[in-house]
Amino acid sequence: MRIVLYCLIIYFSVADSFAQHVMKPLVNNQVELFSLGEVQITDGDFRHIQDLDHQYLLTLDPDRLLSWFRREAGLTPKAQPYPFWESEDVWGGGPLAGHILGFYMSSMSMMYQTTGDAMILDRLNYVMSELKVCQEAHGDGFLLATINGKKVFEDVIDGDFSTTNPCINKTWEPVYVMNKIMLGLYGVYTRCNIQEAKPILIGMADWFGYEILDKLSHEDIQKLLVCEHGSINESYIQVYALTGNKKYLEWAKKLNDEDMWIPLSEGKDILNGWHANTQIPKFTGFNEVYRYTNNKAYNNAAVNFWDIVVKKHTWINGGNSTGEHFFEESLFENKISQKGGPESCNSVNMMRLTEKLYQMDARPERIDYYEKVLYNHILANYDPEQGMCVYYTPMRPGHYKIYGTKYHSFWCCTGTGFEAPAKFAQMIYAYKNSSLYVNLFIPSKLNWKDRGIKLTQSTAFPDKNESVLLIQTSHDRQFDLNIRKPYWALDKDFLVKVNGEQVQTRLQGGYITISREWKNNDRVQIMFNPKLEIVPLKGSKRYSAIVYGPIVLGTKVNNTNICKEEFRHARKTVADIMIPMSGAPVLLGDINEIKRCIIRTQNEELQFKYTPSKPLESVILLPYYRIHFNRYAIYMIHVNNMDEYRNTVCYNQSKLNVDSVASSHKEAVDAVYIGDVDSERMHKMEAVNSISGKYDYLLSWRRALDGGYFMYNLKTIPSKEVFLYLVFRANDQETFAFDILVDGQIVKTFIRDKSTNRLSTRYYRELIPIPQELILGKKDITIKISAKLKEMSGDILDLCVVGK
Repeated sequence: MRIVLYCLIIYFSVADSFAQHVMKPLVNNQVELFSLGEVQITDGDFRHIQDLDHQYLLTLDPDRLLSWFRREAGLTPKAQPYPFWESEDVWGGGPLAGHILGFYMSSMSMMYQTTGDAMILDRLNYVMSELKVCQEAHGDGFLLATINGKKVFEDVIDGDFSTTNPCINKTWEPVYVMNKIMLGLYGVYTRCNIQEAKPILIGMADWFGYEILDKLSHEDIQKLLVCEHGSINESYIQVYALTGNKKYLEWAKKLNDEDMWIPLSEGKDILNGWHANTQIPKFTGFNEVYRYTNNKAYNNAAVNFWDIVVKKHTWINGGNSTGEHFFEESLFENKISQKGGPESCNSVNMMRLTEKLYQMDARPERIDYYEKVLYNHILANYDPEQGMCVYYTPMRPGHYKIYGTKYHSFWCCTGTGFEAPAKFAQMIYAYKNSSLYVNLFIPSKLNWKDRGIKLTQSTAFPDKNESVLLIQTSHDRQFDLNIRKPYWALDKDFLVKVNGEQVQTRLQGGYITISREWKNNDRVQIMFNPKLEIVPLKGSKRYSAIVYGPIVLGTKVNNTNICKEEFRHARKTVADIMIPMSGAPVLLGDINEIKRCIIRTQNEELQFKYTPSKPLESVILLPYYRIHFNRYAIYMIHVNNMDEYRNTVCYNQSKLNVDSVASSHKEAVDAVYIGDVDSERMHKMEAVNSISGKYDYLLSWRRALDGGYFMYNLKTIPSKEVFLYLVFRANDQETFAFDILVDGQIVKTFIRDKSTNRLSTRYYRELIPIPQELILGKKDITIKISAKLKEMSGDILDLCVVGK
């Protein structure tokens, strides 16, 4: 009990102030963010996920996270390491041992500021004591969990090394792991005031500086930086700020990847094809180097990078890249159909960069982007039951996302997934001298201790379009209250009242400013009306998304061929059970027509109903971040009219039915109406591992999966020529391999591989001759569609026997 009380006293006395930096930056910020200890989220979806993250962090075993550190220091581990990336050779680069401890330290230090939980201090003090023992065992400042890490760097010093991304001499990202540990130690020292973290951090910086950087040529350092290294330049700036020793600044200058900062400082977009998350943290580092050197080229690089990524490489949810790599703006339409999507790590690191740049220039578009990605990618990525994070968020209509599991999914997005909830409150408020900025409409409390001001924000946004600020102060205080006027708010409906009365304001730099002497319990009411927008996919007229204010709206799609268990996986990051994209709802008409068909419902929570023209059915739209354990559509196929719909989305069955077959082939003998219960029963259907569904509510199909089959009994005639008429669809990005059998004999095999026509959606119409010996003397035959093992059939739409 005494320990808990002591820790609480320490928390309230130091948690709101960073440890003192000896060196101040040469470039001052335009605005400052409050420490996490001064802002508390009080309610809503953000608070729920933050609480789950807090609980989860305390269940992790520090000894398992420290296991490889002890091993590499020649000490017996106290527990076995966590699985997967932490301890297994996943793809040939060895484990990424130790990276999760870095994320853990950063997350725990932020969560300590956020909550004041004394248990967090206990865990972090223990981790520091263990890391100190490991570092002392090495005897030279080295501290790394990478297997044979010292040997890797000995080879580097000898010049006997090669780098790729993500390896140095076939070892997975040792400098990246070092950076994560150093960032974690910095957070523990500055946020939690745990003094033991500082000498450990300095020891690591000295070892890498003296033993590696000082022994390498400029060319070899640049070669080393080819491998993903996080923001190692930032870590050296942090040590410089803590110590004032210029050697750390000089080392930081050496750790700037010239392949990135030089072209970006000139405004060149050279990002296409580069691994996205490798690059993003570098620019946070370049920005920090600029702040302590005043070399404007580094700032230009960071600012230009942010602008290029946000304007040219970002999806509607604020995420970027597909398959972890940047791509040309013209390729968005091609990329939307892929199984993967923007990576969670990218957005967490873009938020870090945005926080830095916003403090430097106070550009309102920084908040616009931050708000978009916070709601629509970050918040959307958490399992609302267990709090675990998604790796990839597919943009493909009708697809789904997979959450990791608590104790087996130890990959990079699990680590950044620790961090984001701990600092959900980071950008809600800002300040500059006596000016207070309200940036985001999130229920929260602010304790501005330096000014003796407390502010409580009450809001149910986005369900309700208002927010109320209650100001508390011990005596009247003069200050400017700056309320962000978002780009998405309709001008005529944006109103601000103080104590029920409209007051004089001015609009400047994206903020409504109220200058006055504030009294205790002054009440500020903010009312707004968000715009409803139809936003086309970059470089495409085929897909569009629906946005209400900053909130991306999505719709649930039937969970064809998946159950809830498919949404959680210990070792699977890519959702791979696809359905046709046209199985998702379609937007019909021009933008204004679509808007007219979208009406907000009377539900307490935000919800709309989209009612397009018949025969399309109505669609319920809700905030995408609230869609979980379900297939969904964010982007939807957009057609201007029914003719375009029929030609590009819907297969016109009437042209291929039995009657038209009869006119073409003289005699239609028998046909199965796929998906019709009575017709399939009449034709004695048998099926194993087969599914059926409808395209766009109109067209029935059936598919066989992974060695499965379905079969029908159809009539035949003893004519000279008998054919099986088959229509099937190959869906975008899907391969197939299946056989057509007549009474057990293969009459046709269909195979489509990944190189076939870019795997676009195609319809196949096949007239397959049936050998006469298979029908001789028979009145009926059995037609079987059988998928190869680990493959699927095309989606069968029409199946009939015809004769001439």
